[in-house]
Amino acid sequence: MSELESSLAGLAPQIDWPATPSLAVPSGARRRRRGPLVLLLASIAALGIAFAVPGARSAILRALDLGGVSIERVGVLPPASEAPLATHLGASVSTGAAQAALRGPFRLPALRGRPQLYLLGGVVSALLTVPEPALLSEFRTGDAPYVLKKLVGASTKVVSVTVGSAPGFWIAGSEHVYIAPEAPPRLAGNVLLWQWHGITYRLEARGLSETLALRLAGELDGT
Repeated sequence: MSELESSLAGLAPQIDWPATPSLAVPSGARRRRRGPLVLLLASIAALGIAFAVPGARSAILRALDLGGVSIERVGVLPPASEAPLATHLGASVSTGAAQAALRGPFRLPALRGRPQLYLLGGVVSALLTVPEPALLSEFRTGDAPYVLKKLVGASTKVVSVTVGSAPGFWIAGSEHVYIAPEAPPRLAGNVLLWQWHGITYRLEARGLSETLALRLAGELDGT
């Protein structure tokens, strides 16, 4: 049984259900329709309970993880400090070393020149100027269950988006805690996450807008 199923099962005895109105239908129709009707009502009730209860809501967000990134909504964020985007990116590496880690090229939007690449725990990153400083990180999906973790508070928006035909999430509003391999937790700004052909992409900047983030993501070679 999944964590979400366990949470919902534990909540069932605590719910004060209203009296059920009469739903009498002809006997033949009852036999034909009872199964779908019961399933529909149960699904609506389960979703209502889940989004009303923080623990169940967290389970839903975890179920919507994206290629090695776990997103969890919590009541209180753990301790984390602000840090420049350039900190804890790892060692500077060559284009060849980055390609070996990703088993493919590090993809960039249309820029002048090529920024320095960094490698830490399988994550390749580069600092961009678009026009404010932005951090673009890429890693191969499937090398570990979760490579990155995000803890978001109640006022942080998490929205499902698409980059071309690729699935992703837009995380904005209040700061959230970003946990990367071999680096201390830090407070992060607005972030676009998406996955394409086995690679998970992460674009972050404090004042990044969803429109600009999606445009930059769409400019990456091949996406």
